[in-house]
Amino acid sequence: MILKQIILAVIGLSSGFGIAGGVFAFILSIGVLNRLAGETHTAAHILLYEDSILLGAVLGNLVSIFNLSVPVGIAGEVLFGVFSGIFVGCLAIALAEALDLFPILFRRTNLHKGIGLVVASIAVGKAAGSLLQFYMGWKK
Repeated sequence: MILKQIILAVIGLSSGFGIAGGVFAFILSIGVLNRLAGETHTAAHILLYEDSILLGAVLGNLVSIFNLSVPVGIAGEVLFGVFSGIFVGCLAIALAEALDLFPILFRRTNLHKGIGLVVASIAVGKAAGSLLQFYMGWKK
């Protein structure tokens, strides 16, 4: 019985390491960290960015696996939601840039003016959809 638990633990940890490595490689390969460091003029602190992502992943896994309760209150939940939204937005935009989505879209639609408005509309629509989903209590 104990041997079975040890084997399952080894398989689980190995799978987790593999998935986490793939996610981190994906984030680094599309240039999210480089872009953030370049835009904020904080390239000297790139190792701090990498350490923060690693620490966030480890702590997130621990909270998820052990069902830990983190009493942060409403303000903490709002702050977590804002930072999560910023991360997902940066990841989505970095992926879109890596695929050259926007230049191809604008060239094919012959759009030369109002590009900032289109990008802002995408962000507002995404935020409105998220708020509507949370308000209505919809689930997957």
